[in-house]
Amino acid sequence: MKDQLAVVAEKMKGKVARVIAGWLEGVTYTDFEAAAETHLSPEHVEEKITVIQRYLPGFLTPEKKILEVGSGFGAFTVFSRAIYGYRTYGVEPDPLARDLARELAELTGVDVSIENCAGENLSFADQSFDFVYSSNVLEHVQDPARVLAESIRVLKPEGYLFFTYPNFCSVWEGHYGILWIPCLSKPLAKAYVRLFGRNPGYIDSLQFLNVGFTRRIVKPLLDQVEVMTFGADLWQERMRTLKFGIWGQTSKLKTALTLMHKLPFLLELGISIGKLMHWYYPIVLVLRKKAVDLPAG
Repeated sequence: MKDQLAVVAEKMKGKVARVIAGWLEGVTYTDFEAAAETHLSPEHVEEKITVIQRYLPGFLTPEKKILEVGSGFGAFTVFSRAIYGYRTYGVEPDPLARDLARELAELTGVDVSIENCAGENLSFADQSFDFVYSSNVLEHVQDPARVLAESIRVLKPEGYLFFTYPNFCSVWEGHYGILWIPCLSKPLAKAYVRLFGRNPGYIDSLQFLNVGFTRRIVKPLLDQVEVMTFGADLWQERMRTLKFGIWGQTSKLKTALTLMHKLPFLLELGISIGKLMHWYYPIVLVLRKKAVDLPAG
């Protein structure tokens, strides 16, 4: 199956690369075809499933309904159905990405629905899904708090929300692919990226998310959900083992961490400070929706 998916991904790579180049012109100097390979990689999808299973072992099954908020070019929505038989559905407001996601599904030969709607206004009834997933999307939305509230609305009781996204109070910025000064304001961030000859205007399209901000937007939902993790444990494990895939521009990050491993005391100091200051990357937000209390009698 994966060989067939790789053939499909190769057919789509050029189209996806052109869209990414339009998005990231002047932001990064990466090879956009290599970036497209990351967006279309079945192995990347499998790595995402492995991370989900780390926190929720055995939860995902073909019987569960899964919604991806921000399907992008469709790899997770399409390939998770093709590889695992999951009942996946997607939403994607960007017309270029959505059309390519639907083309990916057609070429793969799977029947998936990828709707035209934003995460702030999901076109589904209450309690429609067992699992709501999103990867590297929340920093791009207009209203992160609204996206979380909508995702919880469509989630069934005892279902899970699983969102991963960048932490802008960390030492890495993945869109620009550069080391980062934690917790920069947007004006200072623009000045900082100019030092690297990068387009500062892209900063305006990003939500500068961090753990403190996440806690604030989750707080109004705590009558409905319980927080399982923010991902600090996964970050520590990856820092110590370097067991994470090289996707997009993470090769630069992995090179820097490999150098830190030559000085173990520096590595452990970095982990201690990062844990204390909530600088870990990425944020892995897992929420469990509480069971509905039935009336007595």
